[in-house]
Amino acid sequence: MRQSLDSWDHNQKGFTLTEIMVATMMTTAIIAAGFGALVVSQKTTRITGQVGSTQATARNALDMITADLKLAGFGMRGLATSVGGCHINGTPSALVPGDNNPLGADIGPDTISMVVPMTNSVALVGPLWQVFVPVAPGTIGGLKTPIASIPMPANATTAMGNAIPGGGGGGAALVGMSVSIGGVAGSTIQAVNAGGLTLNPAIPDPAAFGTGTQVYLLQCITYQVIPPPDNLNLCQGTAPCLVRGAVPALLVGPGGPPNCNQVNSGCIPIMDGVEDLQLAYACDGCDPRVNSGRPDLQPDDLNQSNQFDQADFITNRNWFGTAGPYGTFMTPRTVRLVQVTIVARQTRADQGMGEGQSTPMHSTTFPVISDHNHANGLFALGDNSSAAQQAAYFQFRRRILTRTIELRNQRL
Repeated sequence: MRQSLDSWDHNQKGFTLTEIMVATMMTTAIIAAGFGALVVSQKTTRITGQVGSTQATARNALDMITADLKLAGFGMRGLATSVGGCHINGTPSALVPGDNNPLGADIGPDTISMVVPMTNSVALVGPLWQVFVPVAPGTIGGLKTPIASIPMPANATTAMGNAIPGGGGGGAALVGMSVSIGGVAGSTIQAVNAGGLTLNPAIPDPAAFGTGTQVYLLQCITYQVIPPPDNLNLCQGTAPCLVRGAVPALLVGPGGPPNCNQVNSGCIPIMDGVEDLQLAYACDGCDPRVNSGRPDLQPDDLNQSNQFDQADFITNRNWFGTAGPYGTFMTPRTVRLVQVTIVARQTRADQGMGEGQSTPMHSTTFPVISDHNHANGLFALGDNSSAAQQAAYFQFRRRILTRTIELRNQRL
């Protein structure tokens, strides 16, 4: 009986206090390590996402500008007046460069404005933007129509007005805008009705156009980087950002390019995190020292090196002036190639890889983008001069992409 009690007493013994403390510490260490790994994993995932997003931002912004540049000037044939703010000293221009500092090295992003056509030729998207003449009884196909009044499908003019950036104004918003018929004859919209458009002046040779001829709405589209502090809230609290829009002609001065950074500019944000846009231009027939200023289907050798190289892309040009050595030869009409560089940065800084919240530095040198040395100022002269400003600059990762585009509609 005594042996049974001793055996029962032995079997009922639990863990000692020391064993419990050791087990608790081991469990705590395992849980802490797990949380640490989770924190690192979450931060790694967030950083990876930001890096991918930054790369996509630069690529998408470049793709949008590229697409518009390839169409720049299409449909301007026959126009007697400029499209919106796209003019140089009153002369209509398919391209309006806005170099940041024509007198020297850049201290901020460039701007660019260009004439871009809009149209709809896909029925599933909505009413076709085409000449539409109902078939008369006993005839085959649509009749030719005078192009002083363009008949269009039902609701097409309303769709055109709503398609304008910042639209919603319907057909009434089209009055005064430029339009092109088939991309070869242009005029100005004088009046809009449910059945089509009235033009002034009338387009000559109306017999060349009939049912199915595409109608293009022309706009002067501006791309511009809006820096912080963005007092007009164009970036909706996420400056810097890239905006795109048609600045009203009344807001464009006679001696400068369209400017989005003003009240009622009509520009809207399209890409967060774009902090720099730089542009350089190669011309044909822009230098009187090359082939006497006559275009010869080859970019002019501006640096006289007997070969076409990077130095033959011009920057810091006052396109509204006639300074030497190019004088009146250097106009946007002579531009054949545009080199576009986009700098995108993370929308927020990293918070380290561990459990601490320290902010890492990703660089210690300022990049030089085209002719813009970020050390001299990212958005304005001297805004990277203090130690605190430089430390904040280096906390962001950046992606820089460059592409050269041929202006198809300005080829000879």
